[in-house]
Amino acid sequence: MPSCYLQVYENIKNTGVDQKYWEEYTSFYEQFWGGPTSPYGLWFGNEYSAFEESLCDHMQIQKKDIKQCLFIKENDEYYICPSEENSKNKLYSFLVNNVVPLHWLLLFTEEQKKVFKTHWGFGAIHYASTVKGGLEMIKDGDDLKALINDMENPAKQTFVKIFDELSITANWLSGFKTDSILILNYGDLLANLPPASLDKEDSVSILSDIKILIREKSFSDSEKLLNFLIERWLKIEFSNKKSESLSAN
Repeated sequence: MPSCYLQVYENIKNTGVDQKYWEEYTSFYEQFWGGPTSPYGLWFGNEYSAFEESLCDHMQIQKKDIKQCLFIKENDEYYICPSEENSKNKLYSFLVNNVVPLHWLLLFTEEQKKVFKTHWGFGAIHYASTVKGGLEMIKDGDDLKALINDMENPAKQTFVKIFDELSITANWLSGFKTDSILILNYGDLLANLPPASLDKEDSVSILSDIKILIREKSFSDSEKLLNFLIERWLKIEFSNKKSESLSAN
């Protein structure tokens, strides 16, 4: 099922008692595969079992004691996204099927967008910021809460829901160091779209325009733009569900 991810990658130096484990894990992974993990990577055949056995032998642990993570390298620093919770009982990653939640898009700016394309036709989008940057983007919208009270339903209800979800996201992000990397990965959500169209995916920019319209109290225009954005994602969701249904037959 097509999915997107919102992920926090924490500096390996901030992982406390597990730091040594993660340093050994990431070092061995790079030696075994020749580089960091990839969110687009796939395991074939018995590759994963072979990796597990080699890892256990190298680290002198049992399979039940293996802890997994995704990791990236920025400026010679390692940042990890483990599969389990951190010391504050916060998950490092959330997954949503078929669409990108609108409140996730409000955590980023258009300048933070990166598009990846391959010669065999696969394309992907992700946005990269920091936990500090994400929290600042949430705070940037605080002044809008009072303004949306003057809006008419159902647009008012939609914005109230978005801001409620942003409050939950802020609480989640507050459980991590502010220099942690925050990534929105579209995953394979746009697999049904031509790779050339990925450059035109501007939902983050549209939401920025909506915020400007609300501050100008141009509520009618902001509602039209919001409805346009929702309709766009409904079409993407329908396309993904249709492909999923066809592949199951």
